[in-house]
Amino acid sequence: MSMFFVFLAMGFGDAANQLVSVVEKAFNVSPFVASFVSLSGMIMFGLLSVPAGVWQSKIGKKNMLVVGLALFLAGSLLPVITFTFPVILFSVLLMGAGATILQVSGNPLIRDVSEEGRYSSMLSFAQSFKAVGTLSTSLILVLIGTSLMKYRWFSFTPEGAAEPINMGFRILFPIFAVVLLLTLLLVIVFVPSNAGKSDEKPTTVANCLRALGNPFILMMFLAIFFYCGAEASMFNRIPSILSENVQSITPAVGNIVLILSLLVGRFLGGVILRKISAGKFLAITIGVSIVGNVLLFLPYNQFTTWLSFILVGVGFANIFPLVFSICVEHRPELSNEISGLMTTAIVGAAIVPLLTGAFANIGVRYAFIVPLCCLAYLCFVAVKVKKNETV
Repeated sequence: MSMFFVFLAMGFGDAANQLVSVVEKAFNVSPFVASFVSLSGMIMFGLLSVPAGVWQSKIGKKNMLVVGLALFLAGSLLPVITFTFPVILFSVLLMGAGATILQVSGNPLIRDVSEEGRYSSMLSFAQSFKAVGTLSTSLILVLIGTSLMKYRWFSFTPEGAAEPINMGFRILFPIFAVVLLLTLLLVIVFVPSNAGKSDEKPTTVANCLRALGNPFILMMFLAIFFYCGAEASMFNRIPSILSENVQSITPAVGNIVLILSLLVGRFLGGVILRKISAGKFLAITIGVSIVGNVLLFLPYNQFTTWLSFILVGVGFANIFPLVFSICVEHRPELSNEISGLMTTAIVGAAIVPLLTGAFANIGVRYAFIVPLCCLAYLCFVAVKVKKNETV
């Protein structure tokens, strides 16, 4: 159960993307400056993942979990103490570092505590708790509105301004801190000290780069890169469909439906993977994702639009845990190297959306060409994986 709390905490790391618009309004900064909030959270996946995998091979996965949770907790406490835009940036940076380490250590550790042949299933279940963390962040941001502005701690009136600024989103940080502290205590007490340890020699950065030279690992690395890019593109652009066509609904509701679909899809994936192979389920889930993506190109229709949100969420739900677990099962002796590389590939969530944004300048629906191309590559991966399973 302590590991499921770890994955719940991972979901809080997605707050970086969700804070961009509220921080822009709260601190009256430009969209470009506000985008540094997202960059602060995502950049650590690119910078820290491989070094974390190397360090993890020396000190063990449990100790790395403790380090990641401690960094995450420190980041969540800073805005409780003082609240300025630079503090938010540094806070999100620390939270991003913590989330990176949790991904590097948590995903392979699930294999060490799973029954033989149940890794993909258990990782899907664990990832569903991550979706709960992401969803809770969205719900808090949507439901708070201006309800906390009557309390001084959640509002700020700049010098010379007539109206106070809503700082209600500040409530996220003490909530994160409480959950993270509880998770840290659970990990220290209940995760065995030898969990995830092996007799392998400690890895190095050179070993990680050599592992990336393996064609199968490189293929799966790119699969994570393009999947994360496609998912981030969906979260960035799905609200624009609602804002363009439905004035009575908050655009963020689209993302909430997407996250709920991810949550349901991961729970279902954990059950389905007890019945069919990971390679076969990967092909099915990518097919569902493509159908949902294609529906987004149709002119606005209430039924098909909401159906597309649901299909995209359910289809995307298990791609990350499937790709990750299939790769680790392919070369389990390289689990530290693979974990560092796969977590590094999450930077696709920062890079691919830039291209998606360029297409969005032409028209809202043109933006979905980019995630569709990402899914086309994932189709190629699914075919290769299925062939590898039958060999």
